[in-house]
Amino acid sequence: MSAGREDDDITSLRNLEFEVSEYLVRSDSTAYHELYPGVETIDYDFVAERQNLYATNLVESTAHLVKGCIGAGILGIHEAYMHGGIWTSLAVTAIFGFLISYCMLMLVKSAQKMYMRLRVPRLSYPDLAEVALATGPLKLRRFSKAFRYLIDIFLFLEFNGTCCIFDIIMARTLKGVLEAASSIKISISIYILIVTLPLIAMSLIRSLKYLAPFSLAADLITGLCVATTMYYSITLWSDLSDRPAWKNINGFFYMLGVCMYSMNGIGVVLPIENNMRRPQYFNTVLQFGMPIVVSFVMIIGFFGYWAWGEDCRSPFTIHMPSYLSLLIMQGLLTITLGVTFAVHFWVPFRIVWHYVGRKHDTRRGLWERLYRALHVMVIACLSIALPNIVTWMSFLGNFFTAVMVFIFPALIEILITWKEPTKHLLRWSLLKNISLIVLGGIVSGGGWVLFT
Repeated sequence: MSAGREDDDITSLRNLEFEVSEYLVRSDSTAYHELYPGVETIDYDFVAERQNLYATNLVESTAHLVKGCIGAGILGIHEAYMHGGIWTSLAVTAIFGFLISYCMLMLVKSAQKMYMRLRVPRLSYPDLAEVALATGPLKLRRFSKAFRYLIDIFLFLEFNGTCCIFDIIMARTLKGVLEAASSIKISISIYILIVTLPLIAMSLIRSLKYLAPFSLAADLITGLCVATTMYYSITLWSDLSDRPAWKNINGFFYMLGVCMYSMNGIGVVLPIENNMRRPQYFNTVLQFGMPIVVSFVMIIGFFGYWAWGEDCRSPFTIHMPSYLSLLIMQGLLTITLGVTFAVHFWVPFRIVWHYVGRKHDTRRGLWERLYRALHVMVIACLSIALPNIVTWMSFLGNFFTAVMVFIFPALIEILITWKEPTKHLLRWSLLKNISLIVLGGIVSGGGWVLFT
């Protein structure tokens, strides 16, 4: 991130509360041009106001979206299909892939409405939650800061957990490769410390623009892994009728959690949109990116379970039949996970930097790099303490992902649109958002019961 961009971020943070307070002073008015006399909403060009020299184009943004959505859950999605049943899992992947895509688009559209309303060029997920409630119903406005902190906590915990999963899988993959090629036997904790060093190097890249080439390469590698898995599974598949369509309710919620975790990108959509050269075309990025994500998950889940049946184990690369193919796939997987770690690490660190960065007015670049390195080391310590990745994936998918994907975006849209004059559309919007909140509650509740 350039010095100019840092100044823009500081200015945005300092001006956001002022803009909200100015809006609230005259919030009894429903027309925005009455809040700022002589200025219509359409006159504010948030794209021009960003002035980001390192903005990403549509291809780079799509690569970031694909890499941000395909989580570590894809490495175990075939095992999740084993728990849920093959046809049930396939249908759930398609349905929830659409719902997750829609909720991500809904969150971005809500943010772009607030850009125009508050005349600010960008908002993070916590920023959006705060200003949505701060400009919402009068009786609820005092809870705006609490809503922001709640979003911060959920994002921070979910993405730190995700980064822990990447750390653990990289360590296990490296351990498998080295032990297969030699007689070395070392604890998994040592391998976690070993992979921490390159992860620190990747995390020091402070601009998504510079991560874009790595994301593109990682997406191609992921595509190669998917194609290889499908090829080997085709050579091994048996009678499809041997794979049950449904198993039980516990298996369903287990599969649903891993499936959602494999496709969830709600935490990265606003950072991607905020760094786009043409954010008004985010819908195009979503239309190209999410079908790739859903297809990858469905291919590995369906063909993996079809081929390996009740013997499915995570990650899927351990099923490769030859020693050479196993080593190659494991090596490529390690590289891909390192890039994915860096993209996901962007979200929890921005939350940390939002609070601690204010204390450093000078040499901000040096301090930011120091905090980034410390943050990665804390993630490594958590990974050593809690190395069970299956429990991580399903719990994060059921509880945190359901709340972040369905409940919070629906609440935010309700708060933003509650005073819009079109009553017919508002009624349908309210019904839709209540349905999403109920769905999120069912999924998160089912996941919570499953693990308690």
